[in-house]
Amino acid sequence: MNAVVTLVVADHQQLFAEGLAIILDAEDDFAVVGVAHDGRRTVELAADHRPAVLLLDAHLPDADLGATLTAIRVDSPATKVLLLASDARRETIAAVTACGADGLLAKDRSSRQVTNAIRTVVNGQRAMMTATKPPRPSHDPNMELRIGTLSGREREILGLLANGWSNRRIAQERFLSLHTVRTHVQSILVKLGVHSKLEAVAFAYQHGMVATGGPDIWNRHSA
Repeated sequence: MNAVVTLVVADHQQLFAEGLAIILDAEDDFAVVGVAHDGRRTVELAADHRPAVLLLDAHLPDADLGATLTAIRVDSPATKVLLLASDARRETIAAVTACGADGLLAKDRSSRQVTNAIRTVVNGQRAMMTATKPPRPSHDPNMELRIGTLSGREREILGLLANGWSNRRIAQERFLSLHTVRTHVQSILVKLGVHSKLEAVAFAYQHGMVATGGPDIWNRHSA
């Protein structure tokens, strides 16, 4: 690659984001054009700079991952999105891919592996680099109870989320109002004890609530 690859780094941990930006900007073929720590600023930087690659924290605390990715695709459709995650288990990989990202990178990877992952997605390939030492899932004695509280409709919606469907698409395809879908999603998060749709989907894969590797899981849905 001869052209300089422009990058935006977005992570809620300021020290991590700025440190990673310094490392990447030192590469001859990389240029970091912006650093963000929240969803709103991330979308703004993507629209302003249209970077070749966005390194995006998969767990930005104030942002819905699906909505953030949709906004980025609208303003900068050519940008490749490489998600950063502390938790990079098999279930998270499936959930991240369903959101339409171009790759997943565990935060415990080396700087060389990070640069290699960026070059991989720039070349049009998917980069999936999981944690070097995947965490052992902890036993949750209340897991069955948490799952059992989900209604039939909530289970259906969780399955559709796992297939990469947005709230809007679920509403359109299932003839529900967008408000109703959002209410169901919020109820799912509360009942499962998670904080985002990504975590809910990861929970569903981890506990066998949806089939891993189904055909729709690997498709992107921007509706």
